[in-house]
Amino acid sequence: MRIGELAGLAGVTPRTVRHYHRIGLLPEPRRRENGYRSYELRDLVLLLRARRLAELGLSLEEVADALSGDRNRDLVEILREIDGDLAAQQERIAGQRAAIADLLAADGDLRSPALLTVIDSLTDYPGRDREILAAEVMESMTGNLDLYHSVFADSDLRERMLAVQADFERLVDASPNDPAVTDIADRARDFGPAIVAMLPPELQAVDADPDALLAAISADMSPAQARCLRLMFSYWKQDMP
Repeated sequence: MRIGELAGLAGVTPRTVRHYHRIGLLPEPRRRENGYRSYELRDLVLLLRARRLAELGLSLEEVADALSGDRNRDLVEILREIDGDLAAQQERIAGQRAAIADLLAADGDLRSPALLTVIDSLTDYPGRDREILAAEVMESMTGNLDLYHSVFADSDLRERMLAVQADFERLVDASPNDPAVTDIADRARDFGPAIVAMLPPELQAVDADPDALLAAISADMSPAQARCLRLMFSYWKQDMP
């Protein structure tokens, strides 16, 4: 067989066959008197094996190793590793498809059912729009909304937070030096330790700049509100165990 015939039978191109020769994956066949390569049935079998292993995910170097002599043991180990990788990919793809199915069922609403439940619970919350965004950030960064569930379950803490939040919203037209700024921050400090205790452990592992996060939260606030929020965070940080 000539190279074109060999390539056609194996379902590859002559260029592929020549490349396999260059990298040592396929041995060079004998040549005829006219200089053309002459391939035999053994060469076709070897090329078909190489194509099959490449299609299974082996690198060309791994294919060459597997086909060089008696390397069945190495091939079995390689195939097991590839099978494990494919199983992990299959699991990941299944998870992605399940998430897509959930989004399709929700008409493309990216907010999770858990987040929508929290949003429904914020109907009487001052600064509701901002809090909804904060809740979505919390879920995206930590994977849960336990903080909100814990606050909702503690009626006394919830009422104290609502009172502080209502006064915080009234700072929109106040001066940053208004005494109310520090007064509200001081009141928030009273329940700071309770809030910190409810924060999910996952938040500690989040690789995010706290100052950048604080800046993002306060970006649309008035100067007085931004100062009050910075004071709250500094107090809570000081009171952390």
